[in-house]
Amino acid sequence: MKRILFASDLDNTLIFSYKHCHPGDVCVEWLDGREQSFMTQRAYALLKDAASAMDFLPVTTRSVEQYRRIQLPAEPKWTVTTNGGILLRDDVPDAAWLAWSQKLAEPYQAELGRLYQELTKRSWCLRRKMVDGLYLFAVCEGNLADYAKEYHGCTPLTVEPSGRKLYFFPPGLDKGAALNRLSPPEICAGDSALDVPMLRLAKTALVPNLELARLVGGENVRICPENMHFSEFVLEFATAFSAGQRT
Repeated sequence: MKRILFASDLDNTLIFSYKHCHPGDVCVEWLDGREQSFMTQRAYALLKDAASAMDFLPVTTRSVEQYRRIQLPAEPKWTVTTNGGILLRDDVPDAAWLAWSQKLAEPYQAELGRLYQELTKRSWCLRRKMVDGLYLFAVCEGNLADYAKEYHGCTPLTVEPSGRKLYFFPPGLDKGAALNRLSPPEICAGDSALDVPMLRLAKTALVPNLELARLVGGENVRICPENMHFSEFVLEFATAFSAGQRT
């Protein structure tokens, strides 16, 4: 029987910041010796089960360097980082995949460079960063939606606000396009608008709230109950689905 493809975002989907941890949570990321990200004990155990029963594919906007800081309980064979720009196989970047992404981003490098410099003039931009040479983000202070509106229609880049960050992507550099190059997932989980392109490809899309469910659309969306931790909801659903497929 063909194994199920379970694609999932990481931050605020399977893992969460130290700012939201509780006693007993398991640290899965360190930076300069400081604890950064956590999983609940139940999610940590469930991910081991899910990864043994299915093809677990992390799909993250993180850079390769940021992703490598995470120590998951099950090491996936494949990982998509950089919002779809880089494919890791056994933690090694796939050269053909990277070349394709660089070719896609090449026409927009001048615009990325222009915005990188222009953002220094914005009082609301606390810091900005180019990620793996493929996209740009700015950490913002204030009303992110208003800042995003300033750039819509003023740049050929795709502008996406998420959390405290304003992202600028070359068109076509997204998680859905990446999964289209691999295989549409049976199950997909994500927590933000950046995940919508891949959530729309899944036979079952798992989301934390009604707002994101409306963005995804369709009848294949399952919303986390209010009394559950999202990571546990995702992994309980995935393991139960896998067990049902095997019976």
